[in-house]
Amino acid sequence: MRKIKLILFLFSLLTASLYSQTPDASSVLKSAHEKLKNQDYTGAIKDFNKALRMSPGSEEALRGRAEAKFNISQNEEALRDINKAIEINKDIPEAYLIRGQIYTVTKHFDEAISDFTKALSLNDKLYEAIVQKALTYSQMDKEKEAFDLINKSIESDVNIAEFYFCRGVLYNNKQKFEKALNDFNKCLELNPAYTTNNVYLARGSSYLGLQEYKSAMEDFTKAIEVSPNNATAYSSRARVYYEEGNYNDAVQDYTKSLELNSDNATTFFNLGMAYYKLNDIKNACERFHKACSMGNSNACKMIVIACVESK
Repeated sequence: MRKIKLILFLFSLLTASLYSQTPDASSVLKSAHEKLKNQDYTGAIKDFNKALRMSPGSEEALRGRAEAKFNISQNEEALRDINKAIEINKDIPEAYLIRGQIYTVTKHFDEAISDFTKALSLNDKLYEAIVQKALTYSQMDKEKEAFDLINKSIESDVNIAEFYFCRGVLYNNKQKFEKALNDFNKCLELNPAYTTNNVYLARGSSYLGLQEYKSAMEDFTKAIEVSPNNATAYSSRARVYYEEGNYNDAVQDYTKSLELNSDNATTFFNLGMAYYKLNDIKNACERFHKACSMGNSNACKMIVIACVESK
C-alpha cells in the first residue's frame, strides 16, 4: 500500500512539473510579439501558430500572424488571416491598418484608402494610418491629396515624427531632395530612435539623389544596422559603392540583397553591371539573362551589347 502511494506521489510530481513547464497562450503571444518587434518574422509566425492551437479564436494571434506574413510578402495568406481577425472583432483599428497595407502592396488602392479611413475613425491618433493613407494616395498619383493630408496633420500637431517622415518620402518621390532632408532631420530631431519606417534608408536616398555619397553611405549602413534583413538597404548601399567605382563591394551588397529578396529584376541587372565593370563577363551575363527573363529591358539590351559579342 505504501509503495502504491509512493508511485502515485511521484506521478503527481511529474505531471505537475510538466504542467508548470507548459506555456499558456498569453506567454506565447508575448514571445510572438517580441519576435515580431525584432523582425524575426518566421519565429513570430511559429509562435502565433502555437498560440492559435491553444486558442483558435484569438483575434490578436491572427492579426499578429497576418502582420508577420505581410512582412515576408506572404500577402494572400496575410489577407486571409486579417480578414478572419476582423470577422472576430470589427473594432480593432490596427487590423484595418494591416489590411490597408496589404491592399496597398497588392495595388487595391481604393480598398486600402477605405481601410485606413476606417482605422482612423476608430482611433484618430493612429498616426501610422495617416502616413499609410498619404503614401497610398501618392501611389495613386494623387499627389495633392497626399500632401494636403500630411500638411494638415502637421498643422494639427507639429511634434509627430511620423508626419515629417511621410512628407519626406513624398518629397523624395518628387525629387525634391533638399526638402526631403529637412523633413527626415526633423523626424529624427523629434524622435532620435525613430526606426518604424527606416528613416535612415529614406534619408540616404535623399543624399544619393543629391550625389552626397559619403552621407548616403553612412545612412544606408545605419539602415542595415537597424534592419539587417532589409534587402533594399543593401542594394541602396551597393548603388553608392557602384557610383564611387568600388565594384567589388557593390557585388557583395547586391548579392546580399538578392539573398534576402530574389524577386528583384533591377537588383539582378545592377549586379550584372557591377560584374561587367569588373570585366567578369561570365557572371555579368548570367545576371543579365536572369534580369531579362524577369522583364528588365535594360538587361535585355546588355545581353546584346555584352553577351552576344563575348561568344
